[in-house]
Amino acid sequence: MADTGTAPVIPADLQQYNSYVVDPKWQIKFTIIWTSVLACFAVTALPAILRGRRKWVNQAFGVTEDWRDKYARVPDENQCCGGVRTPTSPPPRKNRILVARILSTLGSVFYWTPDAVGLNVGHSYIATVLACICTSAPLMTNPNRAGFLAIAQLTPIFLLASKNTVFSLLLPPSYAYTRINVLHRWVSRTMFLSAAVHGSLWINNHLVWNIPILGQQKETSGVAAFGVLCVIVLTSLRPVRVFAWGVFDWVQCVFIVGTKKGVLIGAFYAFDLLMRAGRFRLKDARLIPVDDQMTIIHIPDCDAGFQAGQHLRVRVFFGGRMFESHPLSIISAPSLTSKSTTCLTAADMEAYYNPDNNASFDESTADVGAGIVLGARAIGDWTKALNKYARDSIREAALIRNEVEDGDEENRTGTASSGSSALALGKTVPPPTSVPVQVMFDGPYGGCTIDLEMYERVLLVAGGSGATFAIGCMDALVALCAAPPPNASPRTKRIDFVWCTRSFGSVSWFAPILRAIARTAAVASVRLTMTVYVTCMCSPEDVSVPGLTVRVGGRPDLGCLVRGVPVGHIGTTMEGSEGEMCGCGCVDEALKAQTDEQDEGGSIEGDEDEEKGSRKGRGEREDAVGVCASGPDSLTREAANAVSKYAAGGREVGFHAEGFSV
Repeated sequence: MADTGTAPVIPADLQQYNSYVVDPKWQIKFTIIWTSVLACFAVTALPAILRGRRKWVNQAFGVTEDWRDKYARVPDENQCCGGVRTPTSPPPRKNRILVARILSTLGSVFYWTPDAVGLNVGHSYIATVLACICTSAPLMTNPNRAGFLAIAQLTPIFLLASKNTVFSLLLPPSYAYTRINVLHRWVSRTMFLSAAVHGSLWINNHLVWNIPILGQQKETSGVAAFGVLCVIVLTSLRPVRVFAWGVFDWVQCVFIVGTKKGVLIGAFYAFDLLMRAGRFRLKDARLIPVDDQMTIIHIPDCDAGFQAGQHLRVRVFFGGRMFESHPLSIISAPSLTSKSTTCLTAADMEAYYNPDNNASFDESTADVGAGIVLGARAIGDWTKALNKYARDSIREAALIRNEVEDGDEENRTGTASSGSSALALGKTVPPPTSVPVQVMFDGPYGGCTIDLEMYERVLLVAGGSGATFAIGCMDALVALCAAPPPNASPRTKRIDFVWCTRSFGSVSWFAPILRAIARTAAVASVRLTMTVYVTCMCSPEDVSVPGLTVRVGGRPDLGCLVRGVPVGHIGTTMEGSEGEMCGCGCVDEALKAQTDEQDEGGSIEGDEDEEKGSRKGRGEREDAVGVCASGPDSLTREAANAVSKYAAGGREVGFHAEGFSV
């Protein structure tokens, strides 16, 4: 056969695009990108994991009880070395300050979030996927690239879906599933976007070329898979999760069982259950309905294995709803740990059980830990049912007690000599204020992602029920500053707690806890200010908390709070709060008095000193600021933007956002 030479090579610009050769390469590139980012985060988080290894190791096996009776209580005002405050640690070195400021300035861009969009630079995952789809790809004629990228995202979706995954083991325990689940949602939405691009352009091409859309197995299976994906996306929207969680849950389960990747998903879920199995606890607890809006869940005999600000997945056995688990933040710090103690004792919790004597402090129970304290705001069907169950049970117990007292009234004199009961002896039996229940919980999860004790000034901003997280962090930080262990050197000199809520009556939810924290802060080496912004001032004398300032108005300017402007110098606004204003006239009187105070140049006690301390001269080092925002998305977003703006000026700022959304 004659030698015809080398075959001619078709120029690259004239070659037909082969998606089955080119597009898998972009799958590999995308996989390399997201795995490299994951490895980078794991390496970056390694110092934090090693620094807090003792704390995380103690929490790896869940909540524990102190059987050795070695509770170390924070000394009270009479026992704290004659009232001498514990000195704080020396200031950090200049090299460390410079590095911290540079990292804070560079990281500030990740905090900034536009209000209308709700995305920040941290959501660059979407841009990465779109770049891989659109780069050198003729999508209008061959949209297979988007389909390949949609399939490539299945692995990160499953990896981020459960509470305990291999990914979560590479990060500090404070990065709980609540933070990873946000990534899971965005990866899922990006996968849907990729599938929609692929499917819509593919159908358009079939319509243009007059090719049947359904017919071959590949086309039929693709359309069916895209329809199932649409159902999953629609049932995953927030309104469905809020008002029909059961529908969302069942659709997810059906998808897991029906998909071909069910074995892989089952392996991820089995690993999740294995990690959770050792942290389930069954405990006796008490339900305390403070009012019709808040139920306190007190779980005694829990001394370690958790941190304040973390949350538990709680099941309460009542009314046939034992299979429902809900996340509730821990308000109290552990009473037995190597790093911190708590301001609370069992004596402080007695104020919930005996509200008529809430100002007393029982020294007999001062050395007993408070255990775990949870707060359930009655806003959903489960929390409302829990509050109703507790109030109805207390009402029924009170009726039974009254009937027994009336029945024994005639025989009280005759039985006083032989009977030993309180009723027989004529003693007054206090009405019941709590309901005994059994709870099963899993955890703890989450927590504060920054070490608050490493910042000279700490700002805790909370909205509504977000105060559970902020108060828990404040409890642990104040106790640590009051009695630091030998291996801890807290630098905190000032703590500002700002709580925005509707009614002044909400303060009664956590009044015993706030009183205990204020008592400890009085002898600690830290200045504590507590301010509550309310839109109703009815019965302000019903709650008394030392050092608590109540101001009327909507949410204060968080930018001013982050900059360190004293609360007394920040003007109040009623913008966005007109619909929540009380109509009894109490707000008008309080607002007028507050305005007159500002016009006269008045401020709350100590504001002048704080304002002078917040202004640094040239060459002086500004205090490092730690900010924690907990509550609705609007509050955390505003706080993140304020921190981003403040940190952009070369200041050392740490930020943690705790969102409460389904």
